[in-house]
Amino acid sequence: MADDSIDPHGQPFNLRFNRARRAERDLSELLGLAKGLLADGQITKEEAAHLNDWMTSHPDAVEQWPVNKLAERLTRIFADGHADEDERSDLADLLASLVGGTAGVVLGEDAATELPIDKPPPDLHWPGSIFVFTGKFAYGTRASCERETSHRGGSCERAVTKRTTFLVIGTFGSRDWVHTSFGRKIQKAVDYRASGLPVAILAEEYWSNLLAEA
Repeated sequence: MADDSIDPHGQPFNLRFNRARRAERDLSELLGLAKGLLADGQITKEEAAHLNDWMTSHPDAVEQWPVNKLAERLTRIFADGHADEDERSDLADLLASLVGGTAGVVLGEDAATELPIDKPPPDLHWPGSIFVFTGKFAYGTRASCERETSHRGGSCERAVTKRTTFLVIGTFGSRDWVHTSFGRKIQKAVDYRASGLPVAILAEEYWSNLLAEA
C-alpha cells in the first residue's frame, strides 16, 4: 500500500510548505493574468467571468492577500450572476492598483502596488516613529530616504516587525521583490495590520510631500 505521507522522492510531505508554495505560484499566475487583462485598458464580461472562474479553481491562493481582496470583490460583483459595465470598470481599477497602474502595464515597467496603501493616509509623526522603506524610490536611493527621515526625528529599520509604525512603498517595483509589484515586507505589513497592529502603509508620494513640511 502506498504511503500517502511520502512524496515521489521518498521524502515526507510538508503539507504547509507545499500549500504555501502553490499559493505563491498561483499568485504569480494571477499577476500575469491581471496584466494581460489590462493590456487593452478594459475588462470585458468574458474576462471578468474568466477571472472569477480562476478564483474558484485556486482555493489556496484565495486565502492570502492580495488575492483574498480580489476574491471578495468578485463575489460581490457576481452575486447577481453577471458583471455590468460599472462593476467591470471598478474591477479594472482594482487590478490596476494591484499591479501598480495601467501605465506600467502598457510601457512594460514594473510599478509598485497601490492596493495596500492606507486611504486616507494617516497623520505622520516623525519623532518616535519607526519607518521601513521598500521598493525603488523616485526621490532617490533608499539610504537617502532613510537619511531624510532620520533628520526629522524618525527611526529607520530594514525589516517590518510588530513595532513598525510606517512602511513606505517606493514608486517603482524592486528586482528583489518576490512578485513584480510587491514583496515580503508589504505582505508582512498587511498581515500585521489585519491582526490589529497599528502599522500604516504609505505611498512614496505622500511621504515625500511631507518632507518639506517637517
